[in-house]
Amino acid sequence: MKVIDAHIHLLQSSNFDRETWEKGLGLPMPVDTPIEDLIRWLKNVGVVKGIVMGQDMSRIWNSTCGDDYVISIVKKHPDLFIGFASVEPLDKFNRLNKSALQHFENAITKDGLKGLLLTPPFGQYYSNDRRVYPFYELADHYGVTVQFHHSAQIVGNPSLCQIKYARMDLLHDVIVDFPHMRIVIEHMGFPWTEELLILMVSDENIYTDFAMMYDRPLLLTWNLVKAKEYGLIDRIIYGSDYWAPGQGIFSDSPDKEFVKFINFISEGINQVMSEQHWLKLTDEEIEGILWKNSTRFYELEE
Repeated sequence: MKVIDAHIHLLQSSNFDRETWEKGLGLPMPVDTPIEDLIRWLKNVGVVKGIVMGQDMSRIWNSTCGDDYVISIVKKHPDLFIGFASVEPLDKFNRLNKSALQHFENAITKDGLKGLLLTPPFGQYYSNDRRVYPFYELADHYGVTVQFHHSAQIVGNPSLCQIKYARMDLLHDVIVDFPHMRIVIEHMGFPWTEELLILMVSDENIYTDFAMMYDRPLLLTWNLVKAKEYGLIDRIIYGSDYWAPGQGIFSDSPDKEFVKFINFISEGINQVMSEQHWLKLTDEEIEGILWKNSTRFYELEE
């Protein structure tokens, strides 16, 4: 079975602030990405390409995954990984983060990265803030993707990830002002999936993954029913949201979750649809989610 995993995080724990992580989220510090294990886990479920990124949370959380690490892994495994940068577009004084803007351009022009991850609710800024627009202008100019965590965080201290910064209507200004910018919205915009689908109807350059939703099979399946009803099922892509062993929805043995996710897409979704008397996905639509839609969006060779 062929799979493209369009949502993978790589990290070095030395870049994390222990107090923020343990007190703010009530979680143990993440461990460094076990890169060789990760590659084995991905290949065992048929992954032929992975979109990898860090996550810059330095503005509020004093933590980041480390883009230098992401760049080094992509250069070491170019046949498997496509890299995205991740930045905080505003600095701690609410100014345009000029050093981050330069880093983003260097990551594209010198290091070969193909996109940018932005996480407004973690950085506590609005995605339609005009101070963020220089990053969109660069992405638009170079034709690379902007991937948004534009959804609610449902664990940890709410002060560290405020949902008012993730409202889906904020993106309306962005797609009006940048109608050709390539956009991926993580997690189907949870819990504003209906609003995201309306945005997607309006802008053919928006795709979405449903990472983080695998432990809510009924909700995920219903969202896919709606996506199909809106004619958008060919813009839904698979992403694992791999972060670190023992973090989020991953156990200390993440290979088990990778198998679970793929099996749910290939078999479980239609089982739930059948039980609920909803129209099932075709084999072509399932293949689309697993790899064909990402292949088209990222212009990869089949």
